[in-house]
Amino acid sequence: MNRIRELLSKAKAGDKASRIALIAPLVAFVFALGWFNSGVPPTQVVEPTPSLYAESGELNETEVSLSTDIFVHVTGAVAKPGVYATEVGSRVFDIVAMAGGFTKKADQASVNLARLVSDGEQLLVFERATSSNTATATSNAPSGSMAGTLVSLNRATQSELEELPGVGPTLAQRIIDWRSANGGFKSLEDLLEVGGIGDKLFAGIQGKVAL
Repeated sequence: MNRIRELLSKAKAGDKASRIALIAPLVAFVFALGWFNSGVPPTQVVEPTPSLYAESGELNETEVSLSTDIFVHVTGAVAKPGVYATEVGSRVFDIVAMAGGFTKKADQASVNLARLVSDGEQLLVFERATSSNTATATSNAPSGSMAGTLVSLNRATQSELEELPGVGPTLAQRIIDWRSANGGFKSLEDLLEVGGIGDKLFAGIQGKVAL
């Protein structure tokens, strides 16, 4: 307070420095008041909205799903049967290569090498018909028929299976499903394990099929 009185006295006496010392705080106050009333903050921080975080999270999840491995069980006539992990979009020839390739006995036509594989499937590679299978087919063939006319349970398509007496589309698909789930038919009697095939139907087709 005494300092202010001293400055006022000097200012009245004509001291310029005292006048400036008194006016400077007032000017600073007026400038600050005008800045505050303008409503413009000295700095402005822009934060991402929650939706941006959500979109970023969804993108990351998509990227992860694209790189997720799938698992395929390879069995039959391959060098190293087993379960293999591969990327989505792989094909049968990729899985066969991972399993060491075909064996010398493999029937390479029994699988579609260009087909896409799916998670959890079992890929079964059949062996070529051996002399023992041919003998079995011949012994089961009716009189006057040729073994080459028999339907192979392990390699026949659905339409070929439907040519058997008493076998329609539904039953033909059951036969295919059973051989895929059990690694193929080991004997003709395995047909009795397929749902819908009883003793009577089996007796009617056993002479028309081979392994």
